[in-house]
Amino acid sequence: MEDDDAVRALLGRALRANGFEVVAAASGEEALDLEHDRQVDLLLSDVLLPNQNGFEVANQIQARSPHIPIVFMSGYYDQALAEAAHLDISSTILQKPFAMADLLAHLRAACAASKPVDDAAH
Repeated sequence: MEDDDAVRALLGRALRANGFEVVAAASGEEALDLEHDRQVDLLLSDVLLPNQNGFEVANQIQARSPHIPIVFMSGYYDQALAEAAHLDISSTILQKPFAMADLLAHLRAACAASKPVDDAAH
């Protein structure tokens, strides 16, 4: 989720070019509606959004899909906001501006960390 149209478009193009399937949303409400209609494997969200912050939306999505990895991005991160959301943040918060290589590394790490452990291998 990213409310800035230009940033959302840039991120979408860059992520698609790097092999990600992208469903973009401008708001928390839009993201929640879109998430109902499809399987979502990862949530990338700005922290500050209109009406709901990214943490609040992530809480709602995790209530339905508890193992979904989350990567937050923000130019104005506020630890108190994260704590008030009561989100179990095993996710990353990238400070804007960031390099695309850093974002890609964090997204891939989040996806890899969320893969279930194969019990048969242990």
